[in-house]
Amino acid sequence: MLHSLLIDGVPFDVWKNLLLVSSLLSLIIGTVVGLAQYRIKRLLAYSTISHVGFLLLALAVNSEESIESFLFYLVQYSITNLNAFLVLLAFGYMIYSKVGRSNGHGTDIQFISDMAGQFRANPLLGLSLTVCLFSMAGVPPLIGFFGKQMILYSATHSGYYFLSFVAIIVSVISASYYLKIVRVIHFDTSEVNTESSTVSGESKLSNVHAFTIATLTMAITLFVFKPSIILNSTSLLALTLFHY
Repeated sequence: MLHSLLIDGVPFDVWKNLLLVSSLLSLIIGTVVGLAQYRIKRLLAYSTISHVGFLLLALAVNSEESIESFLFYLVQYSITNLNAFLVLLAFGYMIYSKVGRSNGHGTDIQFISDMAGQFRANPLLGLSLTVCLFSMAGVPPLIGFFGKQMILYSATHSGYYFLSFVAIIVSVISASYYLKIVRVIHFDTSEVNTESSTVSGESKLSNVHAFTIATLTMAITLFVFKPSIILNSTSLLALTLFHY
């Protein structure tokens, strides 16, 4: 039985408890500290800590179902996070390719406020980042919702009700700072001359960059219509790990 196994001389139950405690701390710390962030990359970093809490919870449950949900969550979050950073890079090119270089800021987005009103200047990029943020928050029918659903289902099915409840609460709380970014992009007013920066920025965004953002955004949005590709892969990997 798994509970009698030794891993590097340590009982398996000890490792499970360590994973559960680490999951709880990651969920709470990543969410609470993220609420106070005004730098976009720091916010996403603490958001990642919170998402790691979901992954650790799936590992601690240690069932075929939870390992499958772990693999799926890892895939979907990698896609979503990669797309979010690609969009941030694109925003940096659009905003600062002309204005920012003269101010010594390069083409890097530093603060959430830097993206104020960018939906009006770059609606497709604004919509793509919004899709990524909603997916991270677990809004259906985006791929991030199904990732959280699978982990929470496997955790409750194995009797981990307290951690499942904590995970649901922190998901609701973390949605507030994702919505803060969405509000800044869509409703705040930019102080930068977006017209001149957009014209010069268009030549900076390569076709490969734009195509990658479009492809990843479609994968996040349209997963519900063709889920079998990722789900079948994660199911086979989970079965392989359990030697079935």
